[in-house]
Amino acid sequence: MKKLVISLFIFMLLPICAFSQPIDRLFIIERSKNANIVCYDVNLDSQGQIVKEDPVKAYWLLYAEKNGEMEKLSIFDKKAYGFKVEYNEQNKNYDFSLKAVEDKQMTIDMYANIPKVTIQINDKKCFLEKVYISSKDGAFGIPKVSFYTLYGEDVLTGNKVEQKIVLKK
Repeated sequence: MKKLVISLFIFMLLPICAFSQPIDRLFIIERSKNANIVCYDVNLDSQGQIVKEDPVKAYWLLYAEKNGEMEKLSIFDKKAYGFKVEYNEQNKNYDFSLKAVEDKQMTIDMYANIPKVTIQINDKKCFLEKVYISSKDGAFGIPKVSFYTLYGEDVLTGNKVEQKIVLKK
């Protein structure tokens, strides 16, 4: 009986473990092009603090062709999915900007010892969870972004929030 209870407990926890997000994951970018995603993770030191000299790393998880293998962003990829991050001494946080979402200012802060990116989504301060980018192939095979959607969680209420932003042609 004891083995059965333990087995059931482990079985019940399996979905939570399988789909939980790593603590260092800030957010991801999904794209209409394929199943590959770009991950943005924070670099933490041994005390769980953000490493000031190199606070964020970005990389691919290649689900479309390589079973989710990790791969560095190329120089070409960084033109679309690159970022800038700078420590803000006055606010004791990090100013963060993303090439794919240039018109939205973000910050990286610690909330209950967990690093989070905050952004305005529908005029609400939110924790950014995901950006979805819809694009079509353009000239010379270079994708042309039609719109992007921001997905997050309202900092105050915990409610899910999303905002679709259509780009001008």
